[in-house]
Amino acid sequence: MQSSSVKLSNPYAGQSGSWVRGSFHGHCSENSTCASVPLSESVRMYHDVGAGFVTLTDHDIVTDLSSMNVEYPDLAFIQGFEYSTRENVVFAGPGVRPLYELPLEDALSQACDLLTIVAHPHRWGTNRKYWTLPMLEELGTWPDGTEVYNGHYGIESALASGRWPLYTEFWDELLTAGHRLWGYANDDFHDPADFGNAFNMVLVDEVSPAAVIEAAKSGRCYASTGILLEEVTVEGGEIAVEVNAACVGRFVGPEGAQLSIGEGTRFTYEAGEESYVRFEAEGEAGRIFLQPMFRT
Repeated sequence: MQSSSVKLSNPYAGQSGSWVRGSFHGHCSENSTCASVPLSESVRMYHDVGAGFVTLTDHDIVTDLSSMNVEYPDLAFIQGFEYSTRENVVFAGPGVRPLYELPLEDALSQACDLLTIVAHPHRWGTNRKYWTLPMLEELGTWPDGTEVYNGHYGIESALASGRWPLYTEFWDELLTAGHRLWGYANDDFHDPADFGNAFNMVLVDEVSPAAVIEAAKSGRCYASTGILLEEVTVEGGEIAVEVNAACVGRFVGPEGAQLSIGEGTRFTYEAGEESYVRFEAEGEAGRIFLQPMFRT
């Protein structure tokens, strides 16, 4: 039996509130030439699916969402942009400034109040890397996290062209190197086929842009393509996870090692000497990626 003295940080511990759904990366045809769907149509689709927040991150421009705020007062609208003059990073949050006018290093150093996410780090798969660990280390300021799944790169046409949506291998590389980054899933909305195929569930006390960003920066969220979290508890070193659909679940540790695997809707693992443990699962309903829990 492994030591019961192990203590793990749990970003979900002691938190009340409600889970809200949304993506932190998306585009509209008015301000991104790569997108085919107008802003009003994409927001309508998010509203119809039950999203609690919508983020627009057009390339190197902050899209005005004031008209959408009036039309959909029940949605939290988060402004942002995708830094695109070099390898891409998503910036999002209330009062976002045109930091895309600065070198990326300076933009990140001035974005401590914003959510910053490495975008599609290996969008052509592991054989053609886009972001690397040394490149991120050279920035000087680390983003809050990385995309672990990008829905735009997971649609049929993208896969046929050699693109790739899943980046957990890169996430584990960063975590193993000692960098504490959260994982996010975004649909990176460009076209109708992208809609709703990847999202984040964020735990907030109120549905406002500030509350969503604060929770996402603190790890009170998880990434999904369909499977939802029912409960996660940590007692000492024992982690218990329950999800809403049958799946194959895995606890993963440093270097992406599979620590435990099972099938069903409830999974447990007793942590040992690992520097971090995270949970992921896959089934007919989709995927889920919980945030890592670090040894304290």
